[in-house]
Amino acid sequence: VIVATVAFGMGINKPDVRFVIHYDLPRNLESYYQESGRAGRDGEPATCTVLFSASDISKLHYLIDQKPDPKEQRIAYQQLNQIVDYAEGTDCRRRILLGYFGERFPGNCEKCDNCCYPKPLEDWTIEAQKFLSCVARCRERFGMNHIIQVLRGSKSKKIEQYGHHLLSTYGIGKDRTVEAWKILVRSLLHQGLVDQTTDGYSVLKLNKLSWEILRKQRSVYVPISQSSVEKALGEINPRAVEAELLLEKLRKLRKQLADRQSIPPYVVFADSTLKLMAQMKPKTLEQFAKLSGVTQYKVTQYGEQFISEIRAFCQEQKLPEPLPSSTYMKTLQFYQQGLSVEEIAKQRGYTTSTIIDHLSQLIEMNQPVDLKRLVPLEHHEPIIKAIEKVGDQYLRKLREYLGERYSYEDIKLVRAWWRRQDN
Repeated sequence: VIVATVAFGMGINKPDVRFVIHYDLPRNLESYYQESGRAGRDGEPATCTVLFSASDISKLHYLIDQKPDPKEQRIAYQQLNQIVDYAEGTDCRRRILLGYFGERFPGNCEKCDNCCYPKPLEDWTIEAQKFLSCVARCRERFGMNHIIQVLRGSKSKKIEQYGHHLLSTYGIGKDRTVEAWKILVRSLLHQGLVDQTTDGYSVLKLNKLSWEILRKQRSVYVPISQSSVEKALGEINPRAVEAELLLEKLRKLRKQLADRQSIPPYVVFADSTLKLMAQMKPKTLEQFAKLSGVTQYKVTQYGEQFISEIRAFCQEQKLPEPLPSSTYMKTLQFYQQGLSVEEIAKQRGYTTSTIIDHLSQLIEMNQPVDLKRLVPLEHHEPIIKAIEKVGDQYLRKLREYLGERYSYEDIKLVRAWWRRQDN
């Protein structure tokens, strides 16, 4: 489900929002904090992405300039500078965000793009010296755009009016685009290498660090954005992709079951439990019951459907069958010694139904279990025909179709053999 909205406070109260995407830059950090905070309220991982460009900043500048109250303009410009610093900053985003609200976060989150995909740094010391020199020669009375125009040799009336076309820095920055210069300036501001007034005019002022750069006592490194997608492509884990594909199938099944019962999907199973299913791929009720979030009621109510979905996915993807666990192998050893189901159950301290589960799973894994020793031969064909007519998903439906003459144990064992052949 995709929701497009500008009204985050109007009913976006689902606990399992997995993505929040801002198509342009939020107006301030308070708004972003509230809006991104809608994601992952169920405690599961979620992704927040902000898409923005220089045009977003220009648009917000225009909107701020429309405010009639100068005080409101000053506050709005401060907030805009803060959100731009956040968007273009290279520090841990969690630290930046919490620091804005007066909280301290030790270390790094190791989850945001800056932690996972640090931007490569380029030495822009010469460009910084050119820019700061121009700020000084313009007597620290102008903002970023004016200084960039001087550096790029603009012939605007304003430049000539102030005589800035006569400065030694006039036209020395033509080799860089306007956007490149803006990236440098925002980086200088973010690193505290130059100051900016907050009176609504955003005039640039040199500080102690600025003079260190001009005196060649300090170098300037600017982070250059590189697509995190490109980096992530090299780190794709086939098992993670596999689990994600299965997770989508399990979500669809959960939705079908929930709709059938007129209940919310999370009542069937939480997302965290579905993710465990997708990772662990249980193929027996015993394995299914061990998953966190799976109660005995849910094993009975939904176990067969989810296990069938997982089996079908594994067959479709041609995933290798897992080796039998140690407990299955012990059951197999007793079986190969000629013991009956009842005798194996007594030796192992399990119920006969548990041993039947072990044997049916061993049959599906193509282990040496002779079906004829376990199920009367005359029962094989009727059960197989019933499976082909009714389907193999529900034991209860098969039993109802076949009648009480056929036990659940016999049906389960023959079904395991049929699934093995079908695979």
